[in-house]
Order: sequence, then C-alpha cells, then structure tokens
Amino acid sequence: MTTQARSIVRETVKPEYTRYTPTNGKKPDGADFGVDGWLFALPGETLAGVRFPQAMYAAFQVSERGALFWRVREVGGERRQVGSDSTTRKGALALAVNAVAQQREKAAAPATRHPGAGARGAAWLLAAEGGECSQVSATMTERLERMRAGQLAALPTVAEIRMAYPLAGGGATLRLMTAEGSTTERHMIPLTERGAAGRENDPAGIYLDAITDGANTEGLKTAAGWHLMRLGFNYARGAAWAPYTGSASSEAQWKEWAPMLPEGHRWPHTVRVAITATAEHLAYIDRAYGPAPELPDLPAGVSAHPSGPRSWQICYANRRFWQLSYWPRMGGDVWTLYADPARTKFLARAASPGELLATIPARDAEAQARAAARKGY
Repeated sequence: MTTQARSIVRETVKPEYTRYTPTNGKKPDGADFGVDGWLFALPGETLAGVRFPQAMYAAFQVSERGALFWRVREVGGERRQVGSDSTTRKGALALAVNAVAQQREKAAAPATRHPGAGARGAAWLLAAEGGECSQVSATMTERLERMRAGQLAALPTVAEIRMAYPLAGGGATLRLMTAEGSTTERHMIPLTERGAAGRENDPAGIYLDAITDGANTEGLKTAAGWHLMRLGFNYARGAAWAPYTGSASSEAQWKEWAPMLPEGHRWPHTVRVAITATAEHLAYIDRAYGPAPELPDLPAGVSAHPSGPRSWQICYANRRFWQLSYWPRMGGDVWTLYADPARTKFLARAASPGELLATIPARDAEAQARAAARKGY
C-alpha cells in the first residue's frame, strides 16, 4: 500500500508577513496585487523525490460586489490566484496553503509523476560544477513545454464590446474570448469607468463621454484598442468591428427593452472583432515558458548558483549572499536583487542582470563599512 506524501506547508499556521505599500519599494510589480498588502513565503521541500522550491505570495484586499475580500496571489511565475477569496486574511491564507499543499502532493504522487522522474531526481535545477552552467531536468523541460502549448492554445481570438442596460448607466465592457467563448477575469475590462485605485488609468483607455450610438461609439473602440495593445493583441488582418447577434434569450431581452431606451441605444448592443497576439506577446510566452536566460560574465569575486527556476544565489568572496530573480514580462523583462533568500528585502531592479551584478562588490564594501562602524561604536 502506497502512502501519499504530506506537504510540510500544511503546518503553516502564521507565516512571517512583510508589509508592502506603493511607496516602500516592496510592492510587487504590476497591478495584480492591490494598492497595498502583505508578502509571505511558503517553504520549499522535497516530496517523493520531487523538489519544490520556496515560493513568495502576496495577500491583499480586493473590492467585489460592494464588499472587501482577501485574496492570495503568486508573486513570481504566472502570478496566479492561489485558493479562493475570503473575508479575512487568515481565511485566505488557510485556503492558499491548502491549495499549494494539494498541488505539491498531487505532483509528487507516483500515479501522476513521469515514469523516470525518480531516477533523475526530478530536480528543478542541477547545478554544474563551478556554477558556470545549469541543466534543467527533463521533467521540468517537458512540463514547461506543455504549459507553453496550453498558453498558446488559450490565447483569445475575439474581442467584444458589450453594452450594459442603458437605463442603469449605459456602460460598456471589453471582453477578450477564446474560440470556445471562454474568458478570464483580467480579460474583462470596463471601458466607461476608471479602474480600481492603483491600476493603470490612462485616459486613452477610458471613455467617459455620452454614449449615443450603442457599441459602435468611436470613443469606445478607441479605448478598446488601447487595452488590446496593452495586453499584447492587435486586430486580425482585414478585421473590423461588426455588430454581433447574441443568444435568442439575450436578443429577446433587448427587444423588450427597446421601447424604453433613448434613440441610438437600441442597436447594436454588442460588436465583435477578430484579434491576434502581437509578436511581442508571443515572444513573452516563449521567454516565460522557456529555459532561464544565462547570466553575463560575473565581476571578480562574484559567483552565482541556480536556486530555483528563475533565481540565482549570488555570493561575493564567500562571505555575503544575495538573491537574483528574473521575471519575464511584456514591455521589458525585470531583474530584481534581494538581500535575503526569501526575496522579501528588495534592493534594486533593472532591465538586465549585468547592471545588478556590477553593484555587488560595492554593496559588499558598504556592508563591511557599516559592520566596522557598528563594531567601533
């Protein structure tokens, strides 16, 4: 009888939280982490020969349906929501911990693992002698390739502007959908109202003028085009916005409303256009699910050793350590240097690793000077 391995993250009762705000330099990049919140780490572990690295998460509040909820999201990787929303931070943490534990236990279960995973150690990275290169395990390479294929298959192919019931405000929403009609939360964007505090609220992406001709308003299409480019999409060659007829029940509802609506609001209530991912978007997916980039030549006295899928432990003169992480994103990849392995003490951010690595000797000298000053004091 085989007993399933139990993840140690289930023992997490109260992690060590680090507060982040828009001004203290600790807030994760992007608009997916609220205005402020709390960072915490879940420990790495090895289950049935499968290595899971330590991971960082953010707990923050969101406003939905007129109420405040706590949400937990990955800080690195795909920045996916972990667990379900809760009315308390403690509840959101418990749901997130359970979700992470289940994911790890399922991935480590013999029935779901690759046949050769145990023999290969299923390591995230096997550091080569001297730290000059790294070899990604076959299982991780295959997993990333499957994730990349899934990401490409799930790309939206249709954009839709849909009008709300005009007598209730007449707003409009942009929705990006796959060929099957499915969508995600981040691909449903209000066009006629400002986003939540902390989000990007460029005037080009908001239409606040009067709506007089349904979803064909040029201002709505201009705002929708701005959001499409921001998300890495463009109109398909030769495609243009065109009226769309919805389900029979939806059309019947709009027909019932028609006598009560002002002139110009009656039709079309929905328009659609075919879209494609931009070259920049496709290149981002390749980087996000491809091998980690190689580091440039290191300054004298500096060494680097892989510590995760896209992170390295940086050492200077075998006496002081830092953590370097890589985050691929559209608009420019981000490299971040931290003062601790848990990546909670942010130091600097740059567009290339060389900029950060070049500062290591100076940072070591500063740290030594501070230590000497304390000792002298």
